[in-house]
This record gives sequence, structure tokens and C-alpha cells, in this order.
Amino acid sequence: MIYKYLFLAVLTTSILSVMHAQEPQKPSYEYVVYKSDGNTYIQRGMPMYIKFSVTPDGENHTLKSKQHPEDTEPMYLEAEGIHYLRHRWAVDPETGKMVQPPREVMMEIYADGVAPRTTHRFLGAPRYASGGVTYFGKNLSFSLSANDATSGVAETQYALDGGYAKYSSNISVSGEGNKTLYYYSADNVGNAEETRSSTFTVDLSAPTTSHTINGIVHNNNILAPSSYFTLSSSDNLSGVKTTFFSYDEQGNRVYYNRCNMTNLKDGEHTLYYYAIDNVENEASKTSFSFYLDRIPPVADIKVVGDQHKGQYLYVSQRTKINLTASDNKAGVKMIEYTMDGGGRQSFSSDFSIPDNYGVHTVRYDATDNVENRASMQALTVFMDNRAPQTRIDYGSPQFFDRDTLFINKETPITLPKSDAGSGIKTTEYAIDGGSMKTYTPFTIDQEGYHTITFRSTDNVNNKEADKKSNVFVDNTPPEIFVNFSIEPIGERRGNPIYPNYVRMYVGATDKHTGTNQILYSINDGPLREYSSPRTLDASERNVFQKNKKYVVKVVAEDKLGNRGEKTVEFYVGPEE
Repeated sequence: MIYKYLFLAVLTTSILSVMHAQEPQKPSYEYVVYKSDGNTYIQRGMPMYIKFSVTPDGENHTLKSKQHPEDTEPMYLEAEGIHYLRHRWAVDPETGKMVQPPREVMMEIYADGVAPRTTHRFLGAPRYASGGVTYFGKNLSFSLSANDATSGVAETQYALDGGYAKYSSNISVSGEGNKTLYYYSADNVGNAEETRSSTFTVDLSAPTTSHTINGIVHNNNILAPSSYFTLSSSDNLSGVKTTFFSYDEQGNRVYYNRCNMTNLKDGEHTLYYYAIDNVENEASKTSFSFYLDRIPPVADIKVVGDQHKGQYLYVSQRTKINLTASDNKAGVKMIEYTMDGGGRQSFSSDFSIPDNYGVHTVRYDATDNVENRASMQALTVFMDNRAPQTRIDYGSPQFFDRDTLFINKETPITLPKSDAGSGIKTTEYAIDGGSMKTYTPFTIDQEGYHTITFRSTDNVNNKEADKKSNVFVDNTPPEIFVNFSIEPIGERRGNPIYPNYVRMYVGATDKHTGTNQILYSINDGPLREYSSPRTLDASERNVFQKNKKYVVKVVAEDKLGNRGEKTVEFYVGPEE
């Protein structure tokens, strides 16, 4: 085989397009005659000059055609394949006679004007085609196979990422990006194939994936139950084939449009995700740790100030309501409440119950920073904004006259009280501006005018305005007066002596309430009412006619029952 390379001085400009690089400089080939296995091959376009010699190494003589010299100087083979130089009959070189049986002399020569045909094959790597572009993954190699119908393949050349090189065996493809494989073959008579090429892209990089938290998130990694993840995968060459995700130790799942957390419990979790591209490049798993907060806050209510537990929880207009809340993870965002079915209000500081007497209901809840809201709770209270009512009652004895109530030291004083709400806590009283005392039924010993101040306080500290009552205490009995109708006529044993016709007159006066009745008895007899319409008094009965000693007891009682006594001793009879 005879061939040589002609290197042409060509100014090569490296012009790269997105998918196709400029072909590198290609060797050129000279047409030659090729002999192999007794066959002679000539490039079909080459001129042929027919010559002969009468000795093996003698002078060459040119054969020409006299009829058509233009057809032999030079001569060209008209078709592809085998051709013959013919002599009519073969002659035996020893005898010089025609060989018997006669046979034609045929000298073969092969015309070869067709270049080889080369094919390529990609091996070892995943393949993916899209939009007219073919992508290959890792471990890519290629093989070239050439065939020539006549003189046979002399060599196969390829160029990839550089100049042409002779192909001998499978070639590994390195590097990522858009590539063009150029290749051709030349046969043994110098027919070079038109350059063939295959444009493709090598993708050695795995896709990248990122996550987005959709919904409520606090402090970057505390998520609400309603939140979910979306994944975004991208690949710079062949494109993303599949994205996978999993939670914690669960198995991988194919990602479609979101990563829900429906089956995850409250607590710490990890999201794992990765993607593979269309040529099986697989990314390493990416992880994101987060806390799924499913537990709502715990709200609490505190009644501050006046309160009393009875049929209801009674409060006063001075009472305040305080709300607090705690949360296991995300923290409390807000506390809200409603009053008596009204609109929701945000709690910021202690608030009061409406100052309307009766039942009120506070409902309250709390929301954490990922919108977990606690179930609404309720507290019912009774607004008791009415003070108790207290009155004063005086027992017996008592007497009212001239706008004045008269009692004595035996008269019991009570303070009846009532409260429709929380009930009575204390009742107090004071006499004549003294200090207040806790109430129990009482009396007043000291005689004279007195002012009683009294009030009650209920169980939520509603205090009644001071009330006053004036009373006069009369402990002094009437003053008794005894007079006789005549002067004594003598004296016996220190007692006066009156004649038997004497009369005794009895009277009594009372400074404050007046005398109610006068009673008398003579010599330890029964008490009789003096000047009673039903009886005669001592003066009218002529009881002192006997000559003896008389002991008369006079009792006078005022209108309060204050009783005074007076005893008079005297004699009736003649003078001694």
C-alpha cells in the first residue's frame, strides 16, 4: 500500500455553535495502485498507460490504438469492479502453438472509485433524545466500523475534542458538554469517504433540587400542619427525569406536585430529596430538618380581684380578667377572647367584665406562631355590682313620741340584711361615731341620745353606704310622790302618826316617756293599780281607819317598763 498525507496550509477558525463544532483539518489522500493477493486495484479515475516488454526486465514499449488513439493515451476504466485485458487465444510458450482446447487469455484489473462506508455506534452509557438532541450519560464510548467493496479499507480516522486520529478500537468519551464526532475511512487506492459526523451531548452532572416551604413557618424550621413542601429540580443538559422524596426512615416516593405531611406526628422530622436526570445521573440526597408543630397552645384564665364561689363565680366591677397561654414549640402568637357572644378581641392586658348585673360568659383561646388554635374555653361569672341592703330593728320595750324613738337598756337591737347576689360577707355597726364592730345583736346601756351607724359588705366587697339611726335610751324609772291629807299628829318609833281619817295621795312623774301606771300594796297585800277605773285608790277606800301600823309599797312604771318603788311606813291612831 502506497499513500501519503498532504498537509494543506489552511487557516482554521474555531467557530463553535451550540450543538456543532467546526470540523478539524482533515488529511488528504493520493490515488494509488494497490496489489493484494495477486489482485491489482486501481482508482477508477486514474489514467492507465498500457506498456509491454519482451524481457522481464527489458525496455517498456507503449501500446497505442491506431483507430482511436485518443482512447488509449491514456485509457480509463469505465465502471466499478473487475476489468480484463484480453488476448484472443492462449499460446503454449514452449511449442508456440495455440493451447488446446483453445482458451482466451484474460488479465484482471480492478477499478475502485467508491470510498468506504463507515458507521458508528455509541456504547456503555444511558441514552436520551429530546428536541433533536441526543444525550448520553456516564461511561460513554464509541466504536467505528468501515466496509469497502473493492480494494478494502486502508484506515479509519476520527476527531473528537481535537484533531484527527487513527481509529483502532473503542474510544472512551470524556468531559461534559456538546460534542461532535467526525469520522471517515479511506480505501487502499486513495478513495476517502466524505466526512461523517454525529452531534451529541454528554451529561455527567446530576440534577440539583431545592425545596420551598409553602404555608406557615416560624423561625425557618417550625412548620404548621397545613404547610407543605414543593420541590424544584433542574438539570442543565438532559433534563430531570424523576424527583424522589421521603420523610425520616420512610421509603422513597416519587414527587409530583407537593410533599404533604398528613401522616407525620408532632415532633422532629427530616425531609430527604434528590433527582435523577434522563441519562441516569443521580444526585446525592439533600436533607432538611424541621419540627412539625401540631399541638395548639394551652390557654388559661385567671380572675384577679373580687370574687366569690357560690352558685356562680361572683365578681364585682373592680374584678379583672387575666389570660395567659403557653405553647410546646412555636410559641404563642396571640390570645383572643369574646364577651357574651360578641366579636373576637385580642388580649393585651387585664380587662373588666361588663358592669351589667347578672351572668356573663368569657370565651377564650390562643393561637401559636404556626396557627395552631386551641379549642375555645369558657368561664361564666356573675357580675354583682349591687351593694347589700341593711335595716335596723328595735325590739321591745320601745316607745315612739315626738319624732323620737325611746328604748331602754333591755331593748334588743338587730340589723337584718339581704343580698341577692354573692351574699353577705360582713355587717358592722358603730355607736356615736366609735369604731366599727362586727355585728351581733346588741343593746345600749348608756342613757341618752345615741346614733347608730351600720352597713353591710357582700362577698365581692360591694360595700353599702353607711346608714344611721337615732334613738334615746331611757333607763330611769318614774319619780314617786306620796302625800297625806293632814299633817302627822305624832310619831311612834320613828314613823309619823296620822289620825284614822287621814287620806294618802300617790303620784309619779317621768322625765322622758311618762308614767304608764302606778301600783300599790298595803301591808304586803297584792299590788293594786292606783286610780284604776276598775278599783278605788287608797284615798277613796278609807283603809287607814284602824289603829295600827301601815306599810304602803308604791310602784310606778314608765312606758318603757322602767319601774320605780317607794315604801311609806306610818301609824294610824291616837297620839301617844
